[in-house]
Amino acid sequence: MVTKNELIEYISPLLKEYGFKKKGSAWLKTTESFTYRFYIQGSVYGSDQYYIRPGIIINSIPSDGIKYGHISADIAVTTKEEIWSKTQEFYSQWHSIEYLKTLVLDFIEWEKRNPVEKRRNGLVNYEEDPVPSEYLFAVTERTKKAILEL
Repeated sequence: MVTKNELIEYISPLLKEYGFKKKGSAWLKTTESFTYRFYIQGSVYGSDQYYIRPGIIINSIPSDGIKYGHISADIAVTTKEEIWSKTQEFYSQWHSIEYLKTLVLDFIEWEKRNPVEKRRNGLVNYEEDPVPSEYLFAVTERTKKAILEL
């Protein structure tokens, strides 16, 4: 498992190469539609523990004081190469507003077929009916609606 400092040393030049700028424990890159964020969050359980949270912010969705079009992931702390690969994979999914709208529509339809009660009772076959994006589970209904109105 890579230490936080080893990861920072490894990932900083890679993020810089892709246009990210460091701000505190986060690196940010703003495009017309999105702000991409790579965040290394320390843990309250010890200085040797940390979390890796790449995310995007949809620039045109205003904050409601709680959420504001922020979609993020948690990446397991493994090797620096695997963390970088998973980070690139996450960001590659978020490349246009039109794609995001399609993804949200697909997710809403998936949720209609697979409501919470069905999921909690283990009645969903995720191989036959895969989730369009697991990251949308954490997106509020307000944000989904705002995405569709973009």
